[in-house]
Amino acid sequence: MKKKIFLTALLAFTILSVNSFAKETKETAKAGDAARKPVTVTSDTMEAISNENLVIFRGNVVATEDFTLCSDELHIRYSESRDVKEIEASGNVRIFKDDKTSTSDKAVYDRAERKITLTGKPQVRQCTDTIKGDRITVFLDEDNAVVEGDKGGRVKAVIMPEKKCSEPRQEKATSEEARCKGPR
Repeated sequence: MKKKIFLTALLAFTILSVNSFAKETKETAKAGDAARKPVTVTSDTMEAISNENLVIFRGNVVATEDFTLCSDELHIRYSESRDVKEIEASGNVRIFKDDKTSTSDKAVYDRAERKITLTGKPQVRQCTDTIKGDRITVFLDEDNAVVEGDKGGRVKAVIMPEKKCSEPRQEKATSEEARCKGPR
């Protein structure tokens, strides 16, 4: 009887370990896939500061990965191995991903953690719903957001009873630059 219980416990432990390993492998692969996607940037000017591992883009900046980021200025910081670590956008920031649009004065994208932190009048819209606060952190892979008020500030959410989402946009019909030139 003891042998049967032991084997059952061992089997359960093995299954849990395999499931846990598979989950960790999927999460690692997901983060690794994001790090391997190219970041494409267009702008009016570009300045590379090699000794600081920094590239600065200015004027009508459009950056794409699996989302589109538009701004007046963009700083890309990269590691010693030349992988993009962080993207910081400032001035008239707009981010488009699927049916979500985010706006703010500043956005910082932590590429390893796949999160974007919006500050300076941040707002996120999805269909007819809107959230506002002093700081909004968007977790790209989890499709979640945390909205914070600053120094006693309040957050605001407007959730409409009827979701009026536009039809899924055609990726090739609308250029990324055209999306960036639209109203904020």
